[in-house]
Amino acid sequence: MSIGRIYEGVLVGLAILAGLLLVFLVVIIGGEAILRLFNIGLLRGTVQFSEYALFSLAMLAAPWLLFNDGHLRVTVMLDNLKGRAKARVLLLTDVIGLVASAIALRYAVGVFVVSYQRGQLIFNDVVVSEWLLQWQVPLALALLVIEFLRRIWLVLGTPTGRAALKGAQDNA
Repeated sequence: MSIGRIYEGVLVGLAILAGLLLVFLVVIIGGEAILRLFNIGLLRGTVQFSEYALFSLAMLAAPWLLFNDGHLRVTVMLDNLKGRAKARVLLLTDVIGLVASAIALRYAVGVFVVSYQRGQLIFNDVVVSEWLLQWQVPLALALLVIEFLRRIWLVLGTPTGRAALKGAQDNA
């Protein structure tokens, strides 16, 4: 199995996990609403876990979305560019994304390590170790760094490299 397949498998696995978190959100929020409707009671920690799940969902899905070129972007200016100018702007945005992701990754790893070492807890309806909520941030940012590097490599490697990106025909 090639490293590219393993990489894509990791991204798909994280996207599936994000999808499962979305299902979790629907079930837990729906269950909470039904319990309230019939005045049965409350599910302890629903709001807390919903907040955590929303954050995790966004972090875990981001690398897969970038890999599939399915991320959101404003294309007003991009739609008016042709050929080389458009390719240069896309390359510039990938370089900016790489730099921003790398800087954020450095910070996220530091925060995660300190949180893990200190064993910090978050006290709310349910007590949770802080690092359990942070592990996905360095992972997602590392994968974003890899993906931006891959995108830059594809563009610089061949004249038609941008077309190799999965969603390029729809978005670029």
